[in-house]
Order: sequence, then structure tokens, then C-alpha cells
Amino acid sequence: MIGDRWAEICSDVLAEGTFTIERYPMQIERVIRLDDIPEIAAAASRRKLQNPDFLLLGTVDGVASLAAVDAKFSVETARSKQVSAEVTTELLAVGPLVTDHVGALPESMEVLDGFFLSPDYSLSHYLMRQKRGNHRVMILPEEVMLLRADPAEVLGGLEGIELADIIAGLDHLPVRRSESLLLSLYYFRLARACIGCWIDQTRPLLGQKQTRPIDLDAILAEARELARDVVSGWELVLRWDDRAEAVRRQRLAIDHVAAVPINGPELRKQIEDAALAAGVEPPSVNSVRRRIGAWYRQVLLDEFGPLDPPLPNFGDVLNDIGTFTRSLRNDIPARSQEIILDMVTAAPRDTF
Repeated sequence: MIGDRWAEICSDVLAEGTFTIERYPMQIERVIRLDDIPEIAAAASRRKLQNPDFLLLGTVDGVASLAAVDAKFSVETARSKQVSAEVTTELLAVGPLVTDHVGALPESMEVLDGFFLSPDYSLSHYLMRQKRGNHRVMILPEEVMLLRADPAEVLGGLEGIELADIIAGLDHLPVRRSESLLLSLYYFRLARACIGCWIDQTRPLLGQKQTRPIDLDAILAEARELARDVVSGWELVLRWDDRAEAVRRQRLAIDHVAAVPINGPELRKQIEDAALAAGVEPPSVNSVRRRIGAWYRQVLLDEFGPLDPPLPNFGDVLNDIGTFTRSLRNDIPARSQEIILDMVTAAPRDTF
């Protein structure tokens, strides 16, 4: 969420025009944004390239130039190669997927090593002062430009920022959250941790993919209720995590009881025998296991529903699920065989 917002801020800054860093002053003529096109990222990844967020087309001392720029909110994740002239040249060589988006480029053009855009705040400065190496900043100071980063601009409107204010209010710090990006990030991350706890509390115990939309009003109400009995923001997070942990344990218990009992070696033999009879390559054991698991979970859902937490009679429900799954054991071999046959029948004759 923060990275996406930072990319938007950097895009606005780049669009303003003249941009100067220590390496070279560039008169920007065009900003080409790449980070909002998933296909380009996928194509770059297939070639083991890290594509930058932006390409800048302009002039340096009158010479047509192209440079990569990447928006890095966390400067310690920056790697020089990502914006190097070499990678930019290789990216342009991907073909029409990139070049059609980039548009016309000068015939004679110098591709330059690019740079990074990071927020100008205390953590960036601290990291840049550290020795470079693993788990620390890997780039040189001249490879990064620090931009003004107002907390309200970076975090304003992001889901959960209201919760961050409730949590920050518990600590009574002499600096307001809105005055410090570092503090704002800290409390926003605590807020997102609480939202994660709420999701764990409310996600169905059986229909796990049926996650509810986030109800921010309900989350804020629970935060205010918890805030009455704690003395710090961090304690509120821990209390919320305790509540969520009770539901997590229920979910793990149901997962254990409701796990589909498949014998791996027997399943593999079933698959190989069916594929051999059909004259096709056998599907992977994992793909068959997933298909059987989907059928099994649907049977349980049809019988018990998604089971929304909390369940006051959890022990009884767990026993009922255990009894029901035992009754399904005799159906599993035949159903597994049907699924395998469906999969091999649908496969091309020469390969699955």
C-alpha cells in the first residue's frame, strides 16, 4: 500500500519537469511509467530482469538520453543493477510489449545509469549512513535522490489510518503522528497488524476463501473498546492478537480434523495406471490432490456451512466434523478415481 502510494508521489514529481541529481542534470521531455503495466513486469521477470518503475527520456548537455528511475520507499531494498544502463537496454530488447508502450525513441540516444527516489526522512538518512552490505543499503549516496515526504501525503486516505490515530493516542508522545513520517509508519503498521487480527477473527473456519470485506467501522469500534483497558499502542496490538489467536487455534483444529485422508503412494499408482490406460502423460500428484481436496472441502461446506467464528459450542462442532469425515472415508477412493479419469480424459494424447 505504501509502495504504491510512493510510486504515485514520485510520478507526480517526475512529471514536474527539470530534475537535477549529482550525476547529471536532465531536461526531462517525457516520463514513461512502467510499474502500472503487469505484463511488462511479467516479461521482465521471465528474462530475470528487474524492471524499473519509470523511464526518463530527455537531454543531458544537448544529447538525447534515457535513464531508468525506480521509486524505492525503503532505500535498503535498492540495488544498482535495477536502474543500470545494461538492464534498461535489455528491457528495451524485450520487444513490442515494451517498445510499443515506450513509444518512439531517438535513433541516436545514450542510455544512462539511472537512480532511485526515496523519502527524505530520518530512517532513510540513518540507513544511508550505515556501512553498505547485506541487509543494509547497497547503493551509493549519489544513486538516490531523497524527496520531501509529508506524512499526510504518503499515508492520507490509506485504509486503516484512522485506526493508527487511535493507537497513537494511547502513547501520549510529545510528537504528533502527523508531524513525523517515521511515527506515522510505525502506527500505520500497527493498525494493519490489528486489521490482520480482525481478519483472522472473522474469516470462516471452513470456507477460508470466503474472506469478509473489511468492516472498518467494526474494527474501529473494537479498537476503542480494547483501548479502555490498555496503556500503550503496542499493548493494544498484543491484546487483539490474543483474541485472534483463540480463533486461529479453532481453525487449526478444524483443518486437522477436516484434512482429506489421502494415501500418497496409492494415489500416485492410481494416477499412473489411469494415464497408462489412456495413453497420456500422468497429471502431477499435487494437481490431483488439489482437485480431490476441493471436492472434499465442498462436501464439508455443504454439510456444515462456512462456520463463522466464534463458535461457542466448538467442541461439539469439532466432534460432528470428525464423525462426518469418517463417514466419507469409503467414498474417497471412488471419487478420487473419477477425478483422475476426468483429468486424464481431458489431456492431449501426447502430453498432459
